[in-house]
Amino acid sequence: MRLWLDAFPRDWDAAPEASVRGRVPAVVYYPGARRDGGSDGTWLRITPPSGEQWTGVFASDNRPGWLNLVASWPEPGRLFIAAGGAPYLVSASDPDDWRRLDSSPHGFQVVAGLAVLREPGYLVAHDASGVAWESDAVGGAEWLGVLDDEIHLRTESELIRVAVRHGRTTREPLSW
Repeated sequence: MRLWLDAFPRDWDAAPEASVRGRVPAVVYYPGARRDGGSDGTWLRITPPSGEQWTGVFASDNRPGWLNLVASWPEPGRLFIAAGGAPYLVSASDPDDWRRLDSSPHGFQVVAGLAVLREPGYLVAHDASGVAWESDAVGGAEWLGVLDDEIHLRTESELIRVAVRHGRTTREPLSW
């Protein structure tokens, strides 16, 4: 089952294609924003704030451990779709306005208005303008949570703190 996350305010709606009735005039296949067919994957009926509904078909890589999520994004008109591979960012109002992130996220967290993607070796925070910051290497650290203005992670021997404001990363030996 795909995870749905209303992480940020949005001006669009989306639903799995199988859960809605009727046909739409446009079916758009990603990657490529093609109208003549493409790879099967995640089918979403997208309703923009104005204009006609359309269906997006997002090719799925189905890589084990990679994120499988549909979420709102810091930019209210954009959808985040991760289908077991590099995620897509797509404008709900313009299916041709899309890109694929150069990313392999294993997690998605909302922290202080940022979309924080947990990559295998580091964190990347996104705001409405793009990448806000990247942390230093955090290896396979486990997510502990957010305390005050820091993201806390841990390895077997270290506590890792990442500043929410700018991504500065500090490490200290575990004391417990």
